[in-house]
Amino acid sequence: MKKWIAISVSVMLAIIISAINLFFYLSQANELEGISKQVALLQQENQNIREQLDEGGTRADGFHNRLDSIEVSLEEIDSCLEELRLSFGDISSLGEGLGELDRSITEIKQQLSSLEIVDASQIMDNFEPFVVYIEGTYFGYQVSGSGVLVSAKGHVVTNYHVVEGLKTIDVVISTGETFTAEMLDYDIGRDFAIIKLVTERNDFPFAPLGDSDNLLVGSGVLAVGYPSPLGDIVPGRASVTRGIVSAIRKIDGFTYVQTDTAINPGNSGGALVNFSGELIGINVAKYVDVDIEGIGLAIPVSEVKSKISEYAG
Repeated sequence: MKKWIAISVSVMLAIIISAINLFFYLSQANELEGISKQVALLQQENQNIREQLDEGGTRADGFHNRLDSIEVSLEEIDSCLEELRLSFGDISSLGEGLGELDRSITEIKQQLSSLEIVDASQIMDNFEPFVVYIEGTYFGYQVSGSGVLVSAKGHVVTNYHVVEGLKTIDVVISTGETFTAEMLDYDIGRDFAIIKLVTERNDFPFAPLGDSDNLLVGSGVLAVGYPSPLGDIVPGRASVTRGIVSAIRKIDGFTYVQTDTAINPGNSGGALVNFSGELIGINVAKYVDVDIEGIGLAIPVSEVKSKISEYAG
């Protein structure tokens, strides 16, 4: 009996020990499986890091290549500048030389414009499309004057007294077309105004602006405008008178170009043109007296160029 009890106890112990061993085995197997998964994840992350490092290395190589290319370009620019310095000497002196050349060309143009061989009729044919007729009603009276187109969009310069107080401003261009206009800006003291045709068109002919700062006294000029009376056809064609620059005058703090061209009522706001076909002044007034003859005044165009550029470009 004791023998069977011992055998039973031994068998039970063997079973218990086997169960314990199996439990620990399964636990270790699960841990090993978890570790294996972590190792796999680490290996994947390592692979991703290697790929990112390779990509970064490629980008760095491209960046270095670009830097090398920029450096080569800078070297080429330095080489070109050196060639320019060798060819032309100091660039600043080259700029001064170009400025001197420009001044010489301007002086030659002014001298040529004073020669009597210049065909005034050709200048008139070329310039007439730039000159406009301006009219309106002032306290029940019909008033008129002249103006000059200075932009393809229909900006017109004239005298302030031509458009002062007008409720509506009508402008007739050389083709006979009529437009209303609006006031953009004016200077009462300078007797200058700039108006704009109310239209979306941007194909108007406009006058080239000359240089009134370097006018030569004695050089030939033309006055182009619409003086009244104009006859049966209003406004008809613009009229032209011819003269010379008599002087450059300071009157009441303002500079004027004095000419002996005939300026009549209606000429106000019209063009004073040099023999290069450029606008150099805006006719504004003339002195009238029994003992005074041939004194007309014009606003120098250089004094209003900034205002023209502000609005007309």
